[in-house]
Amino acid sequence: MDENNWEHLQPLRIPGGWTMDYNKLENIEPQKLSEQDKLWLFAFTEDILLMHKISSRKRNGVMEHQKLQLDLGWYPDGEPDGAFLLQAILNDNWENPLLTFRSKSKEAIVKRLEKWLFQEFMPPVQFIEEQTFRKNHC
Repeated sequence: MDENNWEHLQPLRIPGGWTMDYNKLENIEPQKLSEQDKLWLFAFTEDILLMHKISSRKRNGVMEHQKLQLDLGWYPDGEPDGAFLLQAILNDNWENPLLTFRSKSKEAIVKRLEKWLFQEFMPPVQFIEEQTFRKNHC
C-alpha cells in the first residue's frame, strides 16, 4: 500500500465538534473509472466515511446525551453500477435515518455532506428533536 494514500483523500470542510471515525473518501469521480479498474474494490466500499458528534443537555434535572453520525458508503460494495449513500443516523437508529442522499457523483456527495454539516447540524442546533426534525425534512 502506498504510504502517501492520504494525498488521494478528498478535501472536506468540517466544523468543530465532529470526530472523524474513519475516512477513505478518495478524490475520484466514479464516472471516470473503467469497469475493470481495481479501485472499485478498494475505494468504493460500504465503509468510506464515518463521523460523529455527541451532544448533551440537562432537561428536567436529567442529563440527556445524543449521538449523531454521518455515514457514507458505496452500494452495492465495489460495483460500478452502484452509488454513494450518505446517511445521518441519530442514536444508532440505522433502520430510520434522519436524512439520506444517494448519488453516483462524488462532487454531489461532498456538497451534500458539507451542507448537512454547516446548515442542518451546525449550532445553534445542539440537540435534535427527532419528531420535529423529521416533520421539517419530509
